[in-house]
Amino acid sequence: MGIVMNFPLYDCGVSEKARRLIAAGKLAEALAEYRQLAAMGSAPAKCVLAYLSLRNLPGAPRDVDAAKALATAALSREPGYANYVLSYVASYEKDAKRAINRMVDSYMAKFVPASTALALINAQGWGIAKHPKEAEIFFLRAVSAGHIPATFMLCHFYMRGNRGNAKRLLGTVLFPFAWLYVWIASRFMIFSIRTFRHFNIEVPPMFNEKALKP
Repeated sequence: MGIVMNFPLYDCGVSEKARRLIAAGKLAEALAEYRQLAAMGSAPAKCVLAYLSLRNLPGAPRDVDAAKALATAALSREPGYANYVLSYVASYEKDAKRAINRMVDSYMAKFVPASTALALINAQGWGIAKHPKEAEIFFLRAVSAGHIPATFMLCHFYMRGNRGNAKRLLGTVLFPFAWLYVWIASRFMIFSIRTFRHFNIEVPPMFNEKALKP
C-alpha cells in the first residue's frame, strides 16, 4: 500500500473492495466504489469522498464545493469525520473562524485526529493567538486517545522550546523514536483513524501516479 499512497486515509472500514482496489493502484475504480456506496446513502463513504475531493488526486482535481456538499450531507450520521473535512474546506475558503469552530465540533464528536489538529491550531496561532499550554493539553489528549502522529508532533512542539528547556530535551530524545513509530504505523495502519491526519501540502501528493493503473 505504501507504493500507492504517501499518506494514510481513514475510510471507516466502509469498503474492503475499495481498499483492495487502492492497493492494486486502481484509484479510479476505488473512487467509483465509494461513489456507489455514497449514492446508496453511506455517510462514511460520503466523508471519504469529501476528504479525497480536497486532495487534488490524479484524474480528480480538487473540488472544494464537492467536498463541502458531501461532508454536509454526512453531518447527521458522521459528525466527527464530516466536521473535520468541513474545517479544512473552511481553511481553503480562508475562513479561519469557521475552520476552528468546525474542528471543535469534530473534537466534541470524539473524532481522534481533531485533537491533534486543535493542538496545531493553538501551537501555530492559526486564526487565533498562540496558546502553547492549550496546545500541549490537546497534544496529550490526542496521544492518550491513541492518535499516533500526535506523539511525533508533540516532540517537535517541545523541541521548539514552547514549554521550557526540560521538555525541549525530552522532545529531542524522543523525536527519532516517535518518527519511527509514525513511519511504521503509517505503513501497516494506512486506513486507520489512529494514523489519519490531513496534510495540507501539495508535494508529495497523496497518491503516487506511477503506481496507479488506468
